[in-house]
Amino acid sequence: MTRVEIDKNIFKLLEGDTRALSRLITQLDDKEKLPYIIQKVYPRRTDSHVIGITGAPGAGKSTISDKLIKLYRKEGKKVAVIAVDPTSPFSHGAILGDRIRLQNHSTDEKVFIRSMASRGHLGGLAPQTNDTITLMSAAGYDIIFLETVGVGQSEVEIIKFADTVCLLLTPSSGDSVQVMKAGIMEIGDVFVINKSDRPGSDKIEAEIELLWQLNDNKKDFKPQIIKTIANKNKGMNKVKLALAEHFQYMKDSGQLVEKRKQRIENEIMNIVHNSLLEKINARYFDEEVIAKIVDKIYNNNTDPFTIAEKIIERISQ
Repeated sequence: MTRVEIDKNIFKLLEGDTRALSRLITQLDDKEKLPYIIQKVYPRRTDSHVIGITGAPGAGKSTISDKLIKLYRKEGKKVAVIAVDPTSPFSHGAILGDRIRLQNHSTDEKVFIRSMASRGHLGGLAPQTNDTITLMSAAGYDIIFLETVGVGQSEVEIIKFADTVCLLLTPSSGDSVQVMKAGIMEIGDVFVINKSDRPGSDKIEAEIELLWQLNDNKKDFKPQIIKTIANKNKGMNKVKLALAEHFQYMKDSGQLVEKRKQRIENEIMNIVHNSLLEKINARYFDEEVIAKIVDKIYNNNTDPFTIAEKIIERISQ
């Protein structure tokens, strides 16, 4: 896609054209085109509410998203979804199952669903998540759902991108306490106990309440704990209201501005870090040179720290 074609698609994007949005998201993988697209689109972002949906596999993230989309659409709001699916470490492919599960909204022009592969990226998200959110926001979507892979205990990265994080847990899953211990409890702004018709939902609710009380780093805003049976549409209105309540609190307290400024700072650091790393790899990590160095280390003629210090010294000079 040439710059002229990109400009045409950006113009259509700002008018809400979903095909243009889809084309531009695809172009984000091109390292040369990515900066140009974001530079053009960034000032046109709107006040979208980015909602993270996270939790262990099988918690019902896609079902929750599906029901919430219907509720927001009844209010006339435009909704976009980034559904991240895991990438196979063997074939490097991804089964984009979330797009299949959200097919109920495929004919709605005001709903845009994009499945993205994690490509081995840690934290349950895809590498181009932030840039995709930027495009969706510029396209005028009121609500942007960010649905993570569902790896369970490493999804804390979502807090960097979402204004509100909805953490899903299920009774009798056997790993709910482990997920809580992993620090993921601290990122939840709304706790949803889905499949609450199963035994053990009251126990999980009590555990969440206790852990929140014992948390020395607990927030000023106390997260709501809501029981749902998403596939029967029970409790979903309460979830939507809780999400709106948290978003309003963030606005009124000034924390939303601070959080978004922190997001921009992180974005700058990531761009600089990735650019420098790419240049360093190209200049100092030639395959033949590295192979010789690895052989030396393997044969105990040197060690990784000594080699690393020499490389850093050369870069500094």
